[in-house]
Amino acid sequence: MTMGPCAIFVKEHFAKNAPKNLTEGKKTMKEAAAAWKSLDSVERKKYEDLSKRYRDEKMREFDALSDEEKQERIASSLEMKEEKAKRRERKQRRENWEKTGHPERPPSAYNLYVQEKFNELKKKGEVVVPVSKTMEVISAQWSAMSQSAREPYIKKASVMADQYKTQLDEWKAKVEKLEEKKSKKSL
Repeated sequence: MTMGPCAIFVKEHFAKNAPKNLTEGKKTMKEAAAAWKSLDSVERKKYEDLSKRYRDEKMREFDALSDEEKQERIASSLEMKEEKAKRRERKQRRENWEKTGHPERPPSAYNLYVQEKFNELKKKGEVVVPVSKTMEVISAQWSAMSQSAREPYIKKASVMADQYKTQLDEWKAKVEKLEEKKSKKSL
């Protein structure tokens, strides 16, 4: 793993201004970015040298490893890269779906039951935290229910699934038309 000069600067900046929550973290990151842009070449050179030293140190550590450990590290690194690429691809797909108005998947019968139970608990003013314990109880209740008791949830989920399928077909047709227009423009 290498750390570029900017990453070292940001890490230093965060050490000085330790954020307490996410909002402060975003603010601190913006400040760090602005401070990095305002650095002159002499100050940046310091961080470039630190980055080179860090990389050299990591390379020495890697070279000192046995062949087996090197292979494990390489395999681990490749797995991390693949996982990161998958996450990036999912994010791009999700963003594309949001841009083009992809319909939202409907909840299952079980999910509808869980939503209803959580809403009931909230209306009663009962504590639903920790959620895992509440989910255990609700899940056990669902498992104990007879098929006839589950029927209203199954019917509602079925209707929602049918609506989703029609919306999805409309969306696919719309996206295909947009892609055809794009391909015609590129010719």
